[in-house]
Amino acid sequence: MNDENSPETTRRDVTRMLQGWSRGDAKAAENLTELVYAQIRAMAGKHLRANGAGGPMQATELAHEMFIRLLEANVDWRDRRHFFGVVSAALRNILIDSARAAGSAKRGGGLLHVTLSGAGHVVSDSGEASALHDALLELRELDPRKHEIIEFHYLLGLKREEIAEAIGVSVPTVDRELRFSKAWLKERLEA
Repeated sequence: MNDENSPETTRRDVTRMLQGWSRGDAKAAENLTELVYAQIRAMAGKHLRANGAGGPMQATELAHEMFIRLLEANVDWRDRRHFFGVVSAALRNILIDSARAAGSAKRGGGLLHVTLSGAGHVVSDSGEASALHDALLELRELDPRKHEIIEFHYLLGLKREEIAEAIGVSVPTVDRELRFSKAWLKERLEA
């Protein structure tokens, strides 16, 4: 029997609220906001800490921007996996937009550093940010699951176990997919 506050119950609640939000239920959107905003802010904070938080954005600002984009999105929410996918895409787009804006500023302006730490590559200007964005899009075309796993891990900061649970695969599968994706992206970005 499931405890009312168990992770399984919470996952079902999130899925139910996402589906209610899709149907236009304002109360479901409000409840979901209360439930997941802290998690989104934590994801933003993890990402910024892992990638040199000295950039132009702070965790709260990044979380607000992500949440605004989510609220404005006309999405037919399906489940947590879908939610994480939309959040990671929003985060990637915000970071790319920020890098482009910083890159278009006067010479010497502060540039956003976006790293894919496992690939050992630092994105320091809008050209490199665009190259990473393009490579991620290419990876999505090549293998959507690998793309999803690498974004969940590096952009959202989800642990391997969380990723495995969200997409319904084993932790060793997540590990293999991450190794492949990191190597593939590194090779692609160095080409």
